[in-house]
Amino acid sequence: MIAPAPASPGAPSLALPRSFWKDFTRKHWDREPVLFQGLFGGQGPSLQDIFEALVEATERTLKGELPPHRGIRFFIEHEDGPNGLPYYSILFAPSQAHLPSREDRDAHAYVERITRVLGGKRFGLVLNRTQTQHWRHWQQLHGFLASVHESSSMPLRSSDSAVFFGNYRYTPFGIHKDDLHIFYFVVEGTKRLSLWPFEALSQREELPRDPGLRQRNGIITLRDKADEERVLAQATVLEGRAGDLMYWPVSHWHRAEPTQGLSVSASLGLAVTPPEFISMAPPGEWPESVRPNEMPAGKGWRMPAALRTALRRQSRRQEMTALERERTTEWVRFLTGGTLEGAAPVAREAPLQPQEWIRATARRPIVSVPLPGGGLLVSANGHAQALAPAPTAHRRLEQLLETLNGGKPQQVEQLEQAFFHRMTGRGFSRNALRLLLDELVRWRGVERCEPPSSRRR
Repeated sequence: MIAPAPASPGAPSLALPRSFWKDFTRKHWDREPVLFQGLFGGQGPSLQDIFEALVEATERTLKGELPPHRGIRFFIEHEDGPNGLPYYSILFAPSQAHLPSREDRDAHAYVERITRVLGGKRFGLVLNRTQTQHWRHWQQLHGFLASVHESSSMPLRSSDSAVFFGNYRYTPFGIHKDDLHIFYFVVEGTKRLSLWPFEALSQREELPRDPGLRQRNGIITLRDKADEERVLAQATVLEGRAGDLMYWPVSHWHRAEPTQGLSVSASLGLAVTPPEFISMAPPGEWPESVRPNEMPAGKGWRMPAALRTALRRQSRRQEMTALERERTTEWVRFLTGGTLEGAAPVAREAPLQPQEWIRATARRPIVSVPLPGGGLLVSANGHAQALAPAPTAHRRLEQLLETLNGGKPQQVEQLEQAFFHRMTGRGFSRNALRLLLDELVRWRGVERCEPPSSRRR
């Protein structure tokens, strides 16, 4: 077993050593599916974390806070159809009766309840952007991606975690392929997947003759049981258990196959297309990769030079400083979020008090970036806020973030005193500073901690 890189207490990480990624890139990346058994030694995503993420997403979905494609999809498996193949229905507006709740206590209690509600029918839950619903899951995937980025040049592509939860026999949407490279974490039970290289099924009559389909979404429509058997005869099968990791390239078709009992997995998809917020840019507008030493860091970090050049070029062409400010903000959020789609879930905490202590982590630094046209952008964990400090306060803000990024406990009152000490011309109010520190807590850029003396007792 290859042990993940060590993480700070309370900060789980799925980071893997550079030697692993070097070997993986040479043998498997964009080439073939692979199964790694017991890779994380029990440190991978847990069933309880996934259940908590589903409950959070349920509550937000029922409140209308999540768009349809980011909320929970609920599938019910019915009897086999006349062609011998199972079929599914999806509840587009599922009620609380169908979704996990805090009253269910845990995943297994929820499965017992929903099985009674459905009269024994099999079911499946799918949740996209799971990392935005659970802080520990976000930390784990951020650490996993960080080890990818540190080991090789990082494609400027977004990443997203999706959860598949249920006792369904087959993937509800059948044999398909995504526009993503997939890392697949088996969380609970057994997961059996059939996989096919693109060429094995690309000539089927229901598929478009699209030369770009290899890197796009596609779906296979099986005609009957005999057709299914012919297709399955060509498949490679991977079977993973809790704690295992699978990978398959963007080019591969896949479908989950029947297993016993509850099966839960979390996929991390790495897109092959540019981030959505730059989809309108002309081809070749943006650089293809960022070097490891260009990723967000603490003191003195600047946007990568190739990105700054592209931003200036686009703003000159559009003659819009506002566009460059907007794109700069999106890029900084994207990079401080470790390329994960969506920012880390916010912390629901009370405002800081002067006597409290806080600290940041150097592994996920808070960064500041000057904005075109003036102002300063502060960002952490995919969140960002534009500030408009006077010149006298601009450098003080950068020094404040450097102090926090040192990783040592800092008292709120002392930070405030140091910030305003001998400041000529109040270009930034005390209230604005308190609000910024509270935002950093909400973004999980800093966390409350004990004072240094109490931790030594």
